[in-house]
Amino acid sequence: HRFLDRFYLSRIGIRMLIGQHVELHNPNPPPHVVGYIHTKMSPVEVARNASDDARSMCLREYGSAPDINIYGDPDFTFPYVPAHLHLMVFELVKNSLRAVQERYMDSDKVSPPIRIIVADGLEDVTIKISDEGGGIPRSGLPKIFTYLYSTARNPLDEHADLGVADSVTTMAGYGYGIPISRLYARYFGGDLQIISMEGYGTDAYLHLSRLGDSQEPLP
Repeated sequence: HRFLDRFYLSRIGIRMLIGQHVELHNPNPPPHVVGYIHTKMSPVEVARNASDDARSMCLREYGSAPDINIYGDPDFTFPYVPAHLHLMVFELVKNSLRAVQERYMDSDKVSPPIRIIVADGLEDVTIKISDEGGGIPRSGLPKIFTYLYSTARNPLDEHADLGVADSVTTMAGYGYGIPISRLYARYFGGDLQIISMEGYGTDAYLHLSRLGDSQEPLP
């Protein structure tokens, strides 16, 4: 686990440097963009785009998907890397959609919506993603940040008889989404916390530092 953390953190740093270098040489950069960094990024807008992408995947996989409600000031902006935030929110919302959808799939009740709250703090911008998908047992919480652990069935197992992996992107099952998302958050001085109530649902708190003085956490 520690080896993979160091490996993927180095990979994030290398991709950041290469992407920043390439984008800085873009002859027609979009407004308010310096390389990879958007100086006036709206977290509400990025969260909405990531949620739409995750919901489209859920619709393709299950045929239906819970609603997603986003709360926050759409005019609030701060400097950040939109691609990083999109990836983190996408992974967290995808997990919530799967949990809610599978819990209410055979139920007569209407599946409750997933709630995304964007809070603007002095030090951190915090994004809370709440679902009512049944939660995670307390014994499983220490494992969710380890690689290859997932509460979903491994998609490779479903195609073991065929001898080939499915080329279509699956909702969950590989066990990399949450630990990778935490690495992306920590790369810029933030963090990811997950609090669960077994039998009810899960809250994920994504903290994004806005101080601008965080150093690269080299392994």
